[in-house]
Amino acid sequence: MPNKYLYINEIGDAVIVTQQPNEDSLTCLQTLVNGLIELVRPNKLNCDVWCNEEALFQPNFGINLVASFMTGRQLVGPIVLTSSNANGDTISFPQHLLNKLRNEGLMIDTGDYSSADIVKLYPSTYPQGNHETNSTIS
Repeated sequence: MPNKYLYINEIGDAVIVTQQPNEDSLTCLQTLVNGLIELVRPNKLNCDVWCNEEALFQPNFGINLVASFMTGRQLVGPIVLTSSNANGDTISFPQHLLNKLRNEGLMIDTGDYSSADIVKLYPSTYPQGNHETNSTIS
């Protein structure tokens, strides 16, 4: 079963993203945060929070108020929420946390999106030619 992550951009759009079979988790996360990834721990959700390592230096990134409020950490740019297993592998964001966030009022789009779909949906966050990943976006 493919991993499903919770993506939240700076304007508060929350979307479930499915890692594609031909895509490793690193490539997927780098595509979603538009660059090199950084893990943010601890946070009040007790999950893995991935952001762009150089988000503070990206002129097109703003403060992600929704994600900052949810995690108790000031976050900039798009972020991805995941979980990890005992081996440290990145795995899907847990369903019980999705339910908790929905109960707290977060509207989550559960469409079947890929990381490439997100890049197309939010072009202002992903200006063409500004990807520091190994992924191929068509």
